[in-house]
Amino acid sequence: MTIQSPIVCVSDLNVSINNNLLLNDVNLSVPAGIWLGVVGPNGGGKSTLIKALMGQVPHRGQIALEWPEQSTRRIGYLPQIAIIEPSLPITVSDYLTMVCDTRPVWFRHKQKQAIRNAMTRLQIETFNNKRLGTLSAGERQRVLLCAALINQPDILVLDEPLAGVDKEGHALILNVLSEFHQAGGSVIMVEHHWHVVEQYCQFVAVIDGQLVDYGPIEHVFGRLKPNIAPFELATSA
Repeated sequence: MTIQSPIVCVSDLNVSINNNLLLNDVNLSVPAGIWLGVVGPNGGGKSTLIKALMGQVPHRGQIALEWPEQSTRRIGYLPQIAIIEPSLPITVSDYLTMVCDTRPVWFRHKQKQAIRNAMTRLQIETFNNKRLGTLSAGERQRVLLCAALINQPDILVLDEPLAGVDKEGHALILNVLSEFHQAGGSVIMVEHHWHVVEQYCQFVAVIDGQLVDYGPIEHVFGRLKPNIAPFELATSA
């Protein structure tokens, strides 16, 4: 099935929490099928932008997704990495099944097949009976990405998907994301590694309390590289 991704339009976006202005007048339009890297200094508002896109923080302004007529209008989301209590009695299988539980009971067979397919892509078939809280950071990221992909989204919104992931995991996740993007899917991804953004993304948004720069990767990086230090972007894995 061909992926039909949306155009993402953000207009005059402002986010304040406890009277603290986190994002000020952000405006950008992300074309359909684009892999967008979101970069900037720690505390600059990158995760806040992702949360605003997902409706998780109050905001002023407008966020609109312009979907093609034939699109399934599904969004896959991977939140910023979080610590999970090791004693939490939820296995990887339980968690991934819950992700799909919005579907009717009669759809369970296809649901299980979708879970198996996604787990195979991310090489986590052996994680079935592991508790979520006992997984390493890298393993947990692969499970969360698996959950984001299960329902065959048209766009992925990812907050540091490579955080805590080892070199082998980096290659695996980036390969899966590349396949999704090449099939027509849009990716919006917060990422700290300069070389990853430069190699994989077509557009980049530089966030530091506001939209510092935005556009095609070669144009923005050409302007930004002489002043890279303030943005604390890593240059190697």
